Amino acid sequence: MCGARTRKGTPCRAKSEPGKRRCRFHGGCSTGPRTPEGRERIAEAQRRRWAAWRAAQKPSTASEREAI
Repeated sequence: MCGARTRKGTPCRAKSEPGKRRCRFHGGCSTGPRTPEGRERIAEAQRRRWAAWRAAQKPSTASEREAI
């Protein structure tokens, strides 16, 4: 089973692609970006996501930083 959420909110019941986690409707057949512009767009999105995650992981107060 694919397991992606449908617009109805229920899990997708389609079979996932061989060797993949999602069905063909939810990205199982995706081969990723092909053009240089597409690759750069994905890389930038990953950098933003990583920066947001890192910011959320940092201790917020000086006392928390001293405890580390």
